[in-house]
Amino acid sequence: MKKLLYLILPNILLALVGCGMALISLEIGTRLLPMPYPTTDGGLICSDQFGWRGKPNYEATLTIDGYTHQFKHNGAGMHDQDHALAKPKNNFRILMLGDSFVRAAHVAEAETAHQILENILNERHQPTHFEVISGAVSGWGTGQELLYYRNEGRQYQPDLVLLMFYIGNDFNDNLPGKALTLEGKNCYAPYFAICAGQLETSPWDYAPGLPAVLNSCPYGSHTLYNALGQLYPSARLYTQLEPLMAQYARPVNLDYYYFYFPPKEPKIEEAWQLTFALIKQLHHEVSQDGAKFAVGLISPADVIAFTQMNDRQRESLYQKIPDLRQINQVDFPNQRLTQTLTAENIKVLDLLPSFSPSITATAEPLYFPSDRHWNVAGHRRAAEVIADWLPSHYELKPGKR
Repeated sequence: MKKLLYLILPNILLALVGCGMALISLEIGTRLLPMPYPTTDGGLICSDQFGWRGKPNYEATLTIDGYTHQFKHNGAGMHDQDHALAKPKNNFRILMLGDSFVRAAHVAEAETAHQILENILNERHQPTHFEVISGAVSGWGTGQELLYYRNEGRQYQPDLVLLMFYIGNDFNDNLPGKALTLEGKNCYAPYFAICAGQLETSPWDYAPGLPAVLNSCPYGSHTLYNALGQLYPSARLYTQLEPLMAQYARPVNLDYYYFYFPPKEPKIEEAWQLTFALIKQLHHEVSQDGAKFAVGLISPADVIAFTQMNDRQRESLYQKIPDLRQINQVDFPNQRLTQTLTAENIKVLDLLPSFSPSITATAEPLYFPSDRHWNVAGHRRAAEVIADWLPSHYELKPGKR
């Protein structure tokens, strides 16, 4: 037996060395090929921690639906002024987490909701000085916002963390496989899974080619997925092969209007439960740090428009999207989020009631017509609503952090 082993072992080692050399040759060869996807910029870069983030000190002139402005990131890659990590005495800091609505690349920094909110609070509540810090990047879901808070956001020592949840895509963005194409490749967001009915608090790196983990976590899979997920960005051979695995790139992509009536498909309820778990986890970690926490709900522009439609207009829409007939309650996701989170002692501010009447009352649109994000008036409206809501729910005095 030993003699046979001595005869076979060199051949096995030779085969392994040969395979290794072949892989190295392929890796070198693929580095001579162009990246599999067109290179894009837009002020975002790939990130090992968050999937992608803002490029520090990025500047551009942007035009959104005819509105032109100068756009600039600060040194942390956020559309905001620079903020020192150390909190000055007598400062009340609000960290506003979110996606493209809070990043607000669509307006100048002085016209963003977070900057207007800061100005209003400083005018109304002297001598306390308020800082509203943006922690928002386009395309981020709640899981990425949780990771940002863990790794960077908490370093600003916020007194209040305000999570702005966009109903239009945040459910989807919390699911595995979310990516942005940057630098000629897909940058995949880390994601979270529910294992044995509980949120796995350590993130999973998405590994193209492997089925995503969501509600079952096979033993040892976390280590395997994270190893491959960390290999993907640096292994050119893997990134070149990734387009061939496109069918595995995302397990499900749900149109947001399916969240406007009670879930009938398991995937939709899974997205709900994962979202609840992520918000609860963020609340827990913020509270452990001694800060207050709240959630703001942002509704899509199409929902605002739907509330203003007459019967004839709605019937025309139903002809295009028959599933919309199932919507009996236009604020169903707002109500379910509010009820569930309130039961967890999480305060919720729903912007929908304050936005919907505004269009009729003032005839002033609050969203860009084509881009569908807040325009200057929308950011001002959001800031005013938040500024009115905060004092009735929190004592706006600096903590000991």
